[in-house]
Amino acid sequence: MARCVAVIALLALAACSNDSDMQAPRTVTIVPDLTGYNTMPLVALDGRRDGPAQGTFSYMMIDGAIDWYLFAAHVSPGRAYRVVLSASDGKEYAIASRRAGPDGSLGVHGVETALMNRQCVGAEDPSRRPLETARVLHVALKSDGSAHGTSGNDMLGSRSALPCGGNGDGDFTYVLKSADSILVGR
Repeated sequence: MARCVAVIALLALAACSNDSDMQAPRTVTIVPDLTGYNTMPLVALDGRRDGPAQGTFSYMMIDGAIDWYLFAAHVSPGRAYRVVLSASDGKEYAIASRRAGPDGSLGVHGVETALMNRQCVGAEDPSRRPLETARVLHVALKSDGSAHGTSGNDMLGSRSALPCGGNGDGDFTYVLKSADSILVGR
């Protein structure tokens, strides 16, 4: 019996010794099908020596929610950036924060059913509100200068503190903004 187990173990090791089977996990890029989405360009706001940032914001309104994708290129590799929606009354909502890849590219996706901050913000955190109360939305990508960890800002009292995962340098400079607006209310 011991010989059978040893033979089976050796066969299993031989079958797994192929280098292609032992590779580390690979990065896979998935490109979403944006058929039916509205797409608007995001305008660069910074003067950088390696070229201006470029970006697009694609969105679809579905049953009172907004399904969105933001893609950017030529941003600082490894830097954290925030996606911000601004309502017609000037209130801003930080809806996502992600780090750019080593090649300076960034891709972020989300679905918003209401306007609310999903990333840590200071005392200026506006109340959660229905999307349509914004009337129109503008989109921006800005540097995420927040610290790592969690925020103590629990404005509603019933939700946990919002996550902070920024660069920790206090820099919230705008990089890209939409020239066009998204009509969400009447």
